[in-house]
Amino acid sequence: MSDRVWVTGLGMVSPGGWTAEDTWRCVVEGRSGVSKLERFPTYPSSSRVAGMVPGREGPLPADRSLSLEYGLHAAAEALRSAGLPVHDADGTGAAEDGVDVALVANHGENRLPRDGDTGKLIGIRDIAGKVAATAGTGRYSAPYGACAGSAQAIGVGLRLIQTGNADVVLAGGCDALIVPFEYMSFSSLYVMSTRECPPEEASCPFDARRDGFVLAEGAAFLVLESARHAEARGAEPLALAEGFGLRQNAYHMFAPPPDGLGLEQAMRGAIDDAKLDAGDIGWVNAHGTSTKDNDSSETLAIRKVFGAGADRLPVSSTKSQLGHTMGACGAIEAALSVQALRSSVVPPTSNLEQPDPLCDLDYVTTGAREKELDHVLSNSFGFGGHSASLVFGRVA
Repeated sequence: MSDRVWVTGLGMVSPGGWTAEDTWRCVVEGRSGVSKLERFPTYPSSSRVAGMVPGREGPLPADRSLSLEYGLHAAAEALRSAGLPVHDADGTGAAEDGVDVALVANHGENRLPRDGDTGKLIGIRDIAGKVAATAGTGRYSAPYGACAGSAQAIGVGLRLIQTGNADVVLAGGCDALIVPFEYMSFSSLYVMSTRECPPEEASCPFDARRDGFVLAEGAAFLVLESARHAEARGAEPLALAEGFGLRQNAYHMFAPPPDGLGLEQAMRGAIDDAKLDAGDIGWVNAHGTSTKDNDSSETLAIRKVFGAGADRLPVSSTKSQLGHTMGACGAIEAALSVQALRSSVVPPTSNLEQPDPLCDLDYVTTGAREKELDHVLSNSFGFGGHSASLVFGRVA
């Protein structure tokens, strides 16, 4: 196994803004990026809110790929943050002192087919390839784990470096599913919030009023690097990437297991992989989707992993401010975990006003909480039973 793995760069685009700092300030200040959906008409019975990137809230041309736009923007910020070159997305590949491998989670983009057209706008492979070209590499993969996909990408990147198969990895994801085809598909599954309330209150993780997630869009990437390689080029670590846990419980296409088993196993796996004890974790950055099943199942899984210590463990869901960015959420929340370690601040969970007896942890609710953090756990759980957890550590 290789030496320690550093996070040397990060970049984000989200409903909170166009940079990593914008998003961090949004969640720490408890501001909402959710608004009324005006990009296209919705049905009266469907959800009517979304988390859209600032400046992209209105109608857009049918052939514009926001997923690619966000992915390239966040990847470029991450590369610059790490002191690595940014290349033309239409370039042909490898460059000196660049990235060895790019791992890009996304769902591709579809439009409603018409006049014999397939409706496909841009595929998963195309998006991943262009993001990889921006990083100056022709080696890339697009790991799929639904809403856990970009957390899985980061975990695979960690493992590639630990096993000596790469020195530098760009890992994360991008998704922009606020288009009629995808939005109405999720509405038909009854998994999105239709609650009558101001848009900024629709996402209320762990609250008794929660009735579904708020669909959002965005992208985030981390640059992972072996400490040896980073030191040789004079790079500084933002945080340590310490552990990765991955499980597939195959319980149900949409619902998590009520006993939280897959979620519990992913968390235990990440903590064990980091060679830590559960008591070493200072904060859980929860998946916290604001759906009935996820929030109660995740709460139970956290209690199983942390035992009596769960009562003293701060828990937050930043989806209360940003909504659910789907394939990008694992990377966005991983990047927020890095920022929390660096600033010793735990972001709040907004809109948690009516406690649910099934959700009984120490949720951070009355503004951001100052707390010295040495290790944090970031959870991402996806449709189909995908469960991924990551552990990050503070640089000593």
